[in-house]
Amino acid sequence: MAAPPVRYQLISLQGGLDLVTPTLSLPPGIARDAINFEVSITGGYSRIPGYERFDGRPSPSDAVYVLITVADSSTLAVGNTITNLAVSVTGVVIAITGSTVVYTKAVSAFAVSNAVYVGGILKTTVTAIGGSIDPDNATAAQYLYLAGEQYRSDILVVPGSGSIRGVVYFNASDVYAWRDNAAGTALAIYKSTTSGWTLVPLGFEMAFNTGTIALVEGNIITGQTSGATATITRVAVSSGTWTAGTAAGYLMFASVTGTFSAGENLRIGVTTYALAVAAQAAITLLPGGRVDTCIENFGSGARIYGADGVNNGFEFDGTVYVKLRTGMVDDTPDHAVIHKQHVFFSFGPSVQFSSIADPYMWSPVTGAGEISLNADVTSFLVQPGDQSTGALAIYSDDNTFILYGSSSANFALVSYNVGTGSKAFTSQNVNVSYSFDDRGVINMATTLNYGNFDSAALTLNLRPFIQQRRNLATASGVNREKGQYRVFFSDGYALYVTLANGKYMGSMPVQFPNAVACMCEGEKPDGSETSFFGSTDGYVYRLDAGTSFDGTEIAANITLVFNAIGSPRLLKRFRKASLEISGTGYAQFDFNYDLAYSTTYIGQETPTSYISNLSASFWDAAYWDTFVWDGRTLAPSEVEVKGTAENIAIRIASISAIYQPFTVNSAILHYTPRRGLR
Repeated sequence: MAAPPVRYQLISLQGGLDLVTPTLSLPPGIARDAINFEVSITGGYSRIPGYERFDGRPSPSDAVYVLITVADSSTLAVGNTITNLAVSVTGVVIAITGSTVVYTKAVSAFAVSNAVYVGGILKTTVTAIGGSIDPDNATAAQYLYLAGEQYRSDILVVPGSGSIRGVVYFNASDVYAWRDNAAGTALAIYKSTTSGWTLVPLGFEMAFNTGTIALVEGNIITGQTSGATATITRVAVSSGTWTAGTAAGYLMFASVTGTFSAGENLRIGVTTYALAVAAQAAITLLPGGRVDTCIENFGSGARIYGADGVNNGFEFDGTVYVKLRTGMVDDTPDHAVIHKQHVFFSFGPSVQFSSIADPYMWSPVTGAGEISLNADVTSFLVQPGDQSTGALAIYSDDNTFILYGSSSANFALVSYNVGTGSKAFTSQNVNVSYSFDDRGVINMATTLNYGNFDSAALTLNLRPFIQQRRNLATASGVNREKGQYRVFFSDGYALYVTLANGKYMGSMPVQFPNAVACMCEGEKPDGSETSFFGSTDGYVYRLDAGTSFDGTEIAANITLVFNAIGSPRLLKRFRKASLEISGTGYAQFDFNYDLAYSTTYIGQETPTSYISNLSASFWDAAYWDTFVWDGRTLAPSEVEVKGTAENIAIRIASISAIYQPFTVNSAILHYTPRRGLR
């Protein structure tokens, strides 16, 4: 009698994590358990990239290494700074193997016969450029990690104390971070630079009134009585007009010589322009709060607008800081957004908006106004649309409102959805609007007739995860290249939701050792995306960068649902599996499986490690011996499977600080049908 033929099942890994749907109702590519994998927009499950600390200095993930062969490597040690005094070559040794020395932080390049010095003392000479033995892919990955560690140690926390209060990426180049000072008595702003975090001086402000001739930035004014002088960096007119001689507001200065006097004339030359209300005062900020920012250009260049819940709202262009005074008794807004050329602030259930295209004017006479809700505002989100059709979503914890119109003349607030709202700092636009509320991730899309909306909860199949963290959300962000909406929680977890052309592809949780307190994203000059988050430890981290969690291993695993191959009561003899793995670098993973619902009556296998040598092919590298030629980015991994059972659950795990992200696209199971269960 002939043996039954071997059969094959292709399992496409898609759909993400499902914690609640009955097993037999799920397709075989659904994950029943997962951490630190994400649903790829092109299919499959990808181990996530890492993140790394950031302060403007060279990033660990950009590190490279160089190999040289020396006459006597025993004279050198890891950590040595090696130099050649004659040609000013320097580098830091990260590894020594035989006569091969591996170094990073290279300045210039050694040549054959160059002398090698450490601390001014001759140690050895260079006999060859490159190593005596070429590193394999695993060793090359380790060298890149060690090189990155040298750069990582240079990058410091934002000076101060406590958590990062806010972070923003501005002008496609600079990162600004808010953190309380070391004593916890004031809030400070720092800018990333090539030498690390640099304190941003907030300068001075001085109230003026009775303005008769327009003052502008760059004017040098003098107090007629005091003789004090200052160069104006910003003019904020909050009431009146210059033409009527009633202009009043604030002048900002970077520095002041002398002290202005209350009531004195402010002059340029011998001409009086306005009167000083009081002497100038240093701009200071109270500690605490959470900084909520947005960026807008009202015609004078892009500027940051924001609120933090403990200070006045503000305008900031990276140099000049302006307090925005709305006239509220407790003028400390919680949230900020720009909509229809108005600055919107929330004060509990009150929404205040500025005059059109004038963030300094908050008078109803000039178009400002107030909208009252029945609950505290948790978030603003401008809805997709053009200037004539866009609407503003205003969320509370349990309700959603839509503001229609373009100005105080026609603004109309509509209660959109009672019972569905948004947790603070979790509203984002991807293809449509997404937010996180008590039920999980909610999307809100326009219907065929714009102006009406429809919503849906996407993560009902993750209910246990959501229920544990419904009150722990701290921040959110998007990655448009991956089609992802991301929400972060105070316990270090996050949920990555993948969307493709408006279709929900699935969600998976991730876990960071550094909790996300706030985050931002933006576009680099080359058009690629970048994102940053501030943590409770005082560091700012660059997300989706490097192979580790800032030097710490990434532990990742996925377990697929128990798969009965369409016959839940039929035994199968499992023989083999083939996994399609794609990526751009060396990867190693453990493969395992459970049989028959993990019963103890069947011997379960121990994990087996497999290696996938995936490397992107590229040419014209900076240094020889730091790249792989003729690499491949897609490879099948043949794995052993044995045992007889009615079903099987595949497990894949990886734990490393050096592996590049990789994607498991599909699996092919080899099996032979056996008898039915009795």
